[in-house]
Amino acid sequence: MKAYPKDQKEAVVKRLRELLSDPNAPRGAIADLAKQVQIPKTTIYIWNRELKDQIDRQDPTKRTPASLWSSEAKFQAVLATATMSELQLGEYLRTKGILKEELNDWRITCSKANDKTGEAVSKYRSALASEKVRSKKFESELNRKEKALAETYTLLELLRKSPGDLSGTKRSNDLPFRSPTCK
Repeated sequence: MKAYPKDQKEAVVKRLRELLSDPNAPRGAIADLAKQVQIPKTTIYIWNRELKDQIDRQDPTKRTPASLWSSEAKFQAVLATATMSELQLGEYLRTKGILKEELNDWRITCSKANDKTGEAVSKYRSALASEKVRSKKFESELNRKEKALAETYTLLELLRKSPGDLSGTKRSNDLPFRSPTCK
């Protein structure tokens, strides 16, 4: 890739930032920009990707799907929206890319986060106990199968390496077994 002067790159990146912030930007605007400034499209697209990455680093919740948000970011979203009106809430949800149902689920999760006496703890403990029993069962079954496999392998190796049953074989150079032409 050709090196471009820093001021030229900054001017193009500034225009890219304007295009990113404009929701009504036409399709192919980046290609048109490349023609205007006479820089290859691929270079402009690389700069655009770098700009998007920079924006993502500044505000990780801006472009990441809500399902990938950290628990702290979800909690901050719940706190930020607690006092908002419906209109403000709708705008916030659109800008952050959150569904209202997701936000409601996060509110419920946050409200139950410190519930140590409720049924959630007993459910968790019973589920943990059943998983431990299940894990122990799988472990014992795995050990049993490993032992059987090792035994089978050993038997197969013995069969492969053993000389076989030699009691019924006779040497052809013994006198009684020679052909009549050899006598």
